[in-house]
Amino acid sequence: MRRISFLSILVLTALISCKEDKVEPILPDVPQLEIIVQPVFGSEYIIEDAVFTTVEGYDVKFTELKFFATNVINGSNTLFDAALFDWKTKGISMITVAGNKNNFSSISGNLGVGPGDNNSDPAAFPNDNVLNISNSGDMHWDWNPGYIFIKVEAKVDTIPNGIPLFDQNVVLHIGKNVNLQTLAFSDINWVNVSPNLARFSLKLDLQKFLQNNGQNIDLKTEFTNHTAPGQEAQATKIIQNFKAALSKL
Repeated sequence: MRRISFLSILVLTALISCKEDKVEPILPDVPQLEIIVQPVFGSEYIIEDAVFTTVEGYDVKFTELKFFATNVINGSNTLFDAALFDWKTKGISMITVAGNKNNFSSISGNLGVGPGDNNSDPAAFPNDNVLNISNSGDMHWDWNPGYIFIKVEAKVDTIPNGIPLFDQNVVLHIGKNVNLQTLAFSDINWVNVSPNLARFSLKLDLQKFLQNNGQNIDLKTEFTNHTAPGQEAQATKIIQNFKAALSKL
């Protein structure tokens, strides 16, 4: 009987191994675009537990900042269908998608969710869509039709006596088709942060949100809104102020 040498076994094993190993093709790098939103209060960055003072003299700290941006395009080029900014959970990065910055020198879209999607079954969207109920979560009402377009929550000290009581909770949840707002940003400067990633930076100025050309929000008296009947005028003011607070950083 012929004996197989140890060296032959090694060679044979190597040949079999080479046949079994699949060589994965090298894919070209895909350019990506990221949009970030930096919350600020005037010239100061908003971070967790940071305290700011309103024009009325109330100390305020923001605990929740969320909003939907949808149908963001430039002409025939679509940047994304829907994105959810969630400062508390995800930080300042709103979305990162594949795209060429040369196609998006300007963008327009919605602050909120358009009627076609807002009136749809939130469980019917694909699993990877942010509008799917498993992803949108508490940004879709279970008692009121549709999505919550913007959500601002905070704690306010309405008794300025030197003792930080933060006695009042602020809960502003605005939705409904009538409150859909349009967004538009031109002359966008996409900043290259890596060879295949360019970034567009926005800021959300909560000081401007509270004081917008005389359309002010007094957190002592206007501390709650769920877009319920009787709250329509205040809800419109809140989302209009929110839109005005969004600008290029």
